[in-house]
Amino acid sequence: MAKFLIEAVPERCTGCLRCQLACSQRYTKAFNPSAARIKVVLKGAGCEVSFSAECTGCGICVENCFYDALLKRPGKVKS
Repeated sequence: MAKFLIEAVPERCTGCLRCQLACSQRYTKAFNPSAARIKVVLKGAGCEVSFSAECTGCGICVENCFYDALLKRPGKVKS
């Protein structure tokens, strides 16, 4: 599995949670946003995006974002 630096562009995020659903499906085999390694929190009209320490930088969240709110760059995941 490739490792990437994942960058969030919160102003593009709509809060759809597709990234969280994809992440949780990959790692827990269930659609459970609370089990995802990426977290999206709605803050008024915007969203706050963060990653847990368990994030591996696999990029599944980026591949499932329809709004270009997540970017995948070559490199190692931040520890």
